[in-house]
This record gives sequence, C-alpha cells and structure tokens, in this order.
Amino acid sequence: MLKDRKMYVNGRLVKWEDATVHLMSHSFCRGSGIFEVMSLHKTEKGRAVFRLDAHLDRLERTADLLGMDLPMDREGFTEAIFHTVRANNVENGYVKLICYYGKVAVHVMPNQEKMDTCIAVIDPETDMEDEKAHADQPLTIALCKIRKLHPETIPIEAKAAANYLNGMLSRTEAARKGADVGIMLDTQGFLAEGSTESIFIVKDGILYTPAAGTVLKSISRKSILEIAPVLGIEMVEKRLSPEILFEADEIFLSSTGGRAQPVRKVDDHVLPEAPGPVCQRLMEAFEDIAMDRDSRFSHWLFYVE
Repeated sequence: MLKDRKMYVNGRLVKWEDATVHLMSHSFCRGSGIFEVMSLHKTEKGRAVFRLDAHLDRLERTADLLGMDLPMDREGFTEAIFHTVRANNVENGYVKLICYYGKVAVHVMPNQEKMDTCIAVIDPETDMEDEKAHADQPLTIALCKIRKLHPETIPIEAKAAANYLNGMLSRTEAARKGADVGIMLDTQGFLAEGSTESIFIVKDGILYTPAAGTVLKSISRKSILEIAPVLGIEMVEKRLSPEILFEADEIFLSSTGGRAQPVRKVDDHVLPEAPGPVCQRLMEAFEDIAMDRDSRFSHWLFYVE
C-alpha cells in the first residue's frame, strides 16, 4: 500500500504522507515539474531498473530544452534511485523521478536556481487498483479532435508536467466516446500519439510508427525501434495519415506500463487480431529482456542490489 512506501525528497527518505510541497509552489501552480517513469523488474540476479541510462539522458535533455538546472549529476540520480528502491519492498513496479520548483512563487518565473527532487517507488498490483483495469487486455482507441501540441509552441521532447494536460484532454475525449485511449493527430493532420502512449501500426508485415518531431521520444518507442530489427521485423518511421488505422492488420500502443499493448478496436472498426503476430513477438521479447533472458539486451538492465 502507498501508505507503507518511503519517498526520497531532497536527500532524505520520508513517509509517503510527508512528501509534500506548498500549494503555492511554482511547479504546482505553473506545471514546471519534469519527470521520468522507469519500470522495475525482479530477475534471477535481483531487482533491475529498465533503461536507466536512457531515462537520465532524456531528463537531462528535458532540463536543457527548458533551461532548467538539475540538482545533481547522473551518478547522484542513480544512487538516489537505487537508495529509494532498496528502502521499499517492491519487486516489480515503477520508479517515478520528479524534479520540481518547490518554493512558493506567485510570478511566472521560478524563484530558485536548482530544482528539488523526489523519487517514488510504486507497485501497481497493490498501489494502483484504479489504474490497472486494462493492463492485461486489448485496448480500444478513438481518434480525437484535440491535437498534439505544436513543437514551435513548447518543446515536444520535454517530459514536462504541463505538457500532459494535452494527454488528459485526449483521454477525456476518448472516455466520452467509450474508448480507453485517445489518439491525437499533429496540427498538420498526421498521426501523432496516444494520451500517454506511442502508436505502432502493422500493415502487410511492415511495422510503422509516426516519425519524431511531433511526438515524445518515448523510451518504450525507442526500445521497439531497436528490438524490431533484431527480430527481423521491418520498421519504418514516417508521417502517417490517420486512414492507415482503418487499413491496419495490427495496432498496438507502447508505454512504460504497457510495453506493447494490443488494440482491438479503432472507433467502430474492429481489428482482425489483438494481439497480432508482430505485437505478440514484441510482447514476448519485452518480457524476456525485462527478465534478463536475452543477453543481446542485458545492458538495458541496471541492477539495484
């Protein structure tokens, strides 16, 4: 249960309920927090964080894009993450790292130079009962009217809290249509991504995904782009019209929690298979990699103990 968790806050481990900031803090009022969510896996060698290096690369990239000063270096973040995992009795779950401006600030600019840091470790089986209803079943998706943010308005690559209001609106729109996830187009009408997920389409044995530029450079997306060629799956990144969704043999979404999660229906169109053979192979590959059963990707696992 969450009440039993310990959180890392600025160098200290505190009780879950004591990990707080003032309601008038800059990041609460202005959405200026930046974050990473990593998966944690129990393997035969112990607990391991999936692709920690790639997540820290993106955290540094986000801070650079937004002109923010991170409070510690990579070694500091790594040790803080491992320290927090060791302090919590979670074997499979998530690690969420947040850097934020915790001081009270009324104006649009933050009034502190270096950001604060908090780290949480969560077990979805015991801590997220209300969020795992669709974790093990194919999804339904709906095309949304709400568009993905334009990259010239705010850096799309940035994993920033404020950007996720966009995803919340698309998920809300999808829910009104009776779907699990909303799929957004970019401002030019091409496929972008889901509410918090990357999208992949299989047609005639070829795996397609929207090109970078108007989508988040997801770590799960990055992993699929690297796994697919190893499995002999032809992979294409390009701008995609939404019509391809209704011509697809398979569709699946990727995220930290879902890895590769099949889609069974787009609006009123039912897919032939969910999961289809390509998605199934990637689901199995992700499981083997996470459990350290595939030596080709062992370098993606960072052991805690």
